[in-house]
Amino acid sequence: MKSYTFLDKTLKILAILSLISMIILVFFNALLRYFFDSGIAWSEEFARICFVYMIFLGIIIVAKDRGHLTVDIVITALPAKYQMFFLFFADILVLISMVFITYGAYQLILLTYDQKMPATGISSAFIYLAAIISSISYFLIVFINLWKHLKLAIKRR
Repeated sequence: MKSYTFLDKTLKILAILSLISMIILVFFNALLRYFFDSGIAWSEEFARICFVYMIFLGIIIVAKDRGHLTVDIVITALPAKYQMFFLFFADILVLISMVFITYGAYQLILLTYDQKMPATGISSAFIYLAAIISSISYFLIVFINLWKHLKLAIKRR
């Protein structure tokens, strides 16, 4: 459990650092452009990378707490037995979606591995690595929650 807390804090710190870096880079670049008619060449690209990683790390953080928005008006109107079935079905659809996202991001990494971003020189594949990390993490979170619910449902019978 301690490693889970460490991982959670690390993800939050990385997401916060990404946000702060992005804000600082964009702010100072805007100041430099306004007052000196020149800016930091790599700041826009790096801010974009920070934005992408902040979003994908945020997905993991919110998924861990099951905090993503859901529309459950239909499910709450159903009897408990059917609610469990539809929630199980929804989790299976999420797992399938995460497999497709992981596969698609992997294909994009293969396509863009040799392409370098013009200002920073970082491989373009680095952007898509965030999607792989996020989708695999999301898959594991949903799978573990699904597994716990299945074990609970079997014990109740």
